[in-house]
Amino acid sequence: MPPDHLMPHRLFASWLGETQADSLLSYAVSEEARFRETKVLREGATAGDVDQSIRRSRVLRDLGPFDRLLRDRATALQAELETAFGMSHLPPGEAEIEMVAHGDGGFYRPHIDTFTGDSASGGANRRLSLVYYVHRRPRAFSGGRLRLLSLGGGKAVAIEPAHDSLLAFPSFLPHEVETVSAPQDRFEYGRFAVNIWLCS
Repeated sequence: MPPDHLMPHRLFASWLGETQADSLLSYAVSEEARFRETKVLREGATAGDVDQSIRRSRVLRDLGPFDRLLRDRATALQAELETAFGMSHLPPGEAEIEMVAHGDGGFYRPHIDTFTGDSASGGANRRLSLVYYVHRRPRAFSGGRLRLLSLGGGKAVAIEPAHDSLLAFPSFLPHEVETVSAPQDRFEYGRFAVNIWLCS
């Protein structure tokens, strides 16, 4: 856990390994046509809206042959993360998963994951947020860091979206995705992140 207990997080390098990471990226690129504009669910609403002043990205919710692998690997970390973040231990529950692609100009303004999605559950029971990064190498974009925002108003912690790395933090922690700059604004050169939420 970092020195600032108000921004608890863990980073895991080489989380899937080079072969599986590259295969996941290839799968994402091959499924470009199935990615859709991301939506934002507003409090009290039953369906999400596309609002590019808040969030600009595309999403894929069916990760095909990688779905079970990612869910299992994430769920296996639950007890370790609960301990690290000082959370109560609960039996494994539902896991939500999606892949998000940020191209040139993509971003996500400050938000929390407990009420931001447009899924059926609305994110109300999300406890742990895990973000797994993959991208072409050498990296063809700049920016796109995930900034964890202190609950106490202190300095933010900025996490680089390094290939084959996983970031984990409590879902109530405010965070944002900085604007991506991609001179070659082609889908395969963007910032890809798999969002996994472990729910109660």
